[in-house]
Amino acid sequence: MNEDFLANADCILKIKCLLLSCLSSLSACRILTEICGGLVTVEDEQAWMASYKYVGATTNIHPYLSTMVNYAQPVKFQGFDIAEERNIHHNMSSFNESVGLGYLKTHAIEFVNYNKRQMSRIYPKGGRVDSSNYMPQIFWNAGCQMVSLNYQTPDLAMQLNQGKFEYNGSCGYLLKPDFMRRPDRTFDPFSETPVDGVIAATCSVQVISGQFLSDKKIGTYVEVDMYGLPTDTIRKEFRTRMVMNNGLNPVYNEESFVFRKVILPDLAVLRIAVYDDNNKLIGQRILPLDGLQAGYRHISLRNEGNKPLSLPTVFCNIVLKTYVPDGFGDIVDALSDPKKFLSITEKRADQMRAMGIETSDIADVPNDTSKNDRKGKANNAKANVTPQSSSELRPSTTAGFGSGTDAKKGIDLIPQVKIEDLKQMKAYIKHLKKQQKELNALKKKHAKEHSAMQKLHCTQIDKIVAQYDKEKVSYEKMLEKAIKKKGGSNCVELKKETEIKIQALTSDHKSKVKEIVAQHTKEWSEMINTHSAEEQEIRDLHLNQQCELLKKLLINAHEQQTQQLKFSHDRESKEMRANQAKISMENSKAISQDKSIKNKAERERRVRELNSSNTKKFLEERKRLAMKQSKEMDQLKKVQLEHLEVLEKQNEQAKEMQQMVKLEAEMDRRPATVV
Repeated sequence: MNEDFLANADCILKIKCLLLSCLSSLSACRILTEICGGLVTVEDEQAWMASYKYVGATTNIHPYLSTMVNYAQPVKFQGFDIAEERNIHHNMSSFNESVGLGYLKTHAIEFVNYNKRQMSRIYPKGGRVDSSNYMPQIFWNAGCQMVSLNYQTPDLAMQLNQGKFEYNGSCGYLLKPDFMRRPDRTFDPFSETPVDGVIAATCSVQVISGQFLSDKKIGTYVEVDMYGLPTDTIRKEFRTRMVMNNGLNPVYNEESFVFRKVILPDLAVLRIAVYDDNNKLIGQRILPLDGLQAGYRHISLRNEGNKPLSLPTVFCNIVLKTYVPDGFGDIVDALSDPKKFLSITEKRADQMRAMGIETSDIADVPNDTSKNDRKGKANNAKANVTPQSSSELRPSTTAGFGSGTDAKKGIDLIPQVKIEDLKQMKAYIKHLKKQQKELNALKKKHAKEHSAMQKLHCTQIDKIVAQYDKEKVSYEKMLEKAIKKKGGSNCVELKKETEIKIQALTSDHKSKVKEIVAQHTKEWSEMINTHSAEEQEIRDLHLNQQCELLKKLLINAHEQQTQQLKFSHDRESKEMRANQAKISMENSKAISQDKSIKNKAERERRVRELNSSNTKKFLEERKRLAMKQSKEMDQLKKVQLEHLEVLEKQNEQAKEMQQMVKLEAEMDRRPATVV
C-alpha cells in the first residue's frame, strides 16, 4: 500500500476490519488493485459473488467470507531472500512470537526491510494457555504491522498496545517513521547509536503530586518507565518515595527522573503508573514520546484495561530537550546565548571600560600561559567527566593526522642516508682495499712480464750486434795479416774485397736488426695491449662491483629505515592504545565517582554509553593514525626510490667516464719497443 493510503487510514479503514484467510477463487492481486484504484460498488460485489464457484471438497471457507478478504493474501514464509525476490506487496506471512524473536535475533535488518515491502503478523505462542501476553514493543521496533495480543488479559503489554494506538484519532493505524518505510534507508532495531536524520531527545519527568488517587488512607508511589528500542527502554528504575496515609492528594515533589538519551523518540512511549502500598496498580497512562507536550501537566490516569478514570490525575513537570552529548553543553549554550559566553579577556576589557579605561590605552602583549593556568586546566580536565580522546593527551603524535607536513616530520626523525655516507662505510672501504690489492697484483705481474720481455729483446739484439761485430773484426784482421805479409801495395785487391764483404755484412746486419726490431715492436705492443685490456677489464669489474655494493648497502640502509619506521609506528600505536585505555578507565572512574548519578542502572547505562562513544572515537583515532602512518611509509618509499634513482644515475655516469678514459687510452696508444 502507498503512503497516501496509510496516511488516510482514519477515513478509509476506521470502520473496517482486516480479515486474514485464504482466497478461494479470485486473485488477491486483482482485488487489491481494484480496491486501491477506487470505491467498490454493490454491483461489483454481486458480480464477484456470481462468478464464485464453491467446491466444498477443496476448501472450508464460505464464499461470503472469501469476498471479504480483499487486502492481503496469506502465504507461508519461506525466507527473506525469497520474499525479496518475489516482491509481492499483498503477500502476508504470520509468525508466532518465538519464531519472530528468532528472526529478530538473527536477521533483524532483513526483518525490517521485509516489513517495508509487505505486512507481517505476530501472534502469541501456543504455550500461553493462561492467555498471557508478550511485550509487543520489540516487534513494533521491527516494523511489524499486526502484533496480535490476548485482549482478554489487561496486563502491561495490553496497556502499551492500547496506549500507543490511542493516537491518530484512535483509528487503530499509525504511520511508521520515515526510515522504516524508505527502501534506501537501513535501520537496525537493536541500534545503540542515533539513526541518521533522527535527533535524539532528553526527557525529564518530575512527579510533583497526585490528585484523587484513592478515597482511602493508603500509601502511594509513582513509577515512571520508558519503552522503545532496547537501549531506550528503562524499567523499574524511577519511582517516587512512598507517601503514607494519603490517597487523596499526596505530594511527592521528587527530583526529576531524567531519561538522558532517547535515540529514537518516534518509537518510544512513556508510562506513568501509580501503585498503593501493597504494590497494587491504582492507575496508569501510556504516552507516546512524539506526542508528549512539555510543561506542567495534569495527566489523567487509566485503569488496567486502559479505561479512563474520572478523577485520578498526576501533576508532573515534563521537560523535552534535544540530547546534547557530554562535553558539548558549553558549545550549545554559547550558540544559544553568545553574549553570555564572552572570553575572559573580553570580560576584563569590559570591566576596565566600566572603570573609565579606554580600549586604546591597553597595549597588546604576548599571550603566555603561566604554570598556574596550566595546573588549573589540568585540574579542570581531571574533574570533568567528559570523554577525552587520546589525541588530547598526545598532541604531537596524533594531532592533525593525514597532513603531508606531519608525514615529513615523521620521516625526518629517521636518519637519512647519503651516497657519500655509504662510501665511508667499513664494508665499502674494505672492498675498495681488496680491489686495489687485486689491481696492484695484476700490475706487478705485468711489470714482471715487461721486464722479462725487455730482457729477452735486449739479449736478442745484443746477440745480433755481437755476431756482426765478430764477423766484421774477423774480416779486418784477415786484411791486416795480409797487408803485413804481402805489403800494402800488393793488397789493393784484397782491400777492395774486404770492404765489399764488410758492406755486405753491414747491410745484412741492418736488415736483421730491422726485422728483429719490427718483431719486438709487435710483441711489445701486443703485450701492452693485452695488459691494458686486462687492467681495463678488472677496472670495469671493480666498478660494477662497487656499484652493486653501493646498491646493496643502500637497500640495506633502506630496510633499516623501514624497520625503524615500523618500530616507531608500533610504538605510536602502543602508546595510543595505552592512552585510550587510560582515558577509558579515567572516564569510567569519573562516572562512578559522580555523586549526581544516584541510580546504579543509570550509572551502568552512562558507562555503557561512554564505552560506546569511546570505542567509536578510539576507532576513528586509530584509523587516522593508520592513515598517517601509511602516508609516512609511502613518503619513505618515495624518498628511497629517489635515492635509488640518484645512485643509478651516478653509477651510469661513473661507467660512462670509465668508457671515455678507455677510449682516450686506446686513441693515445702507439706501437712501441724497448730498443
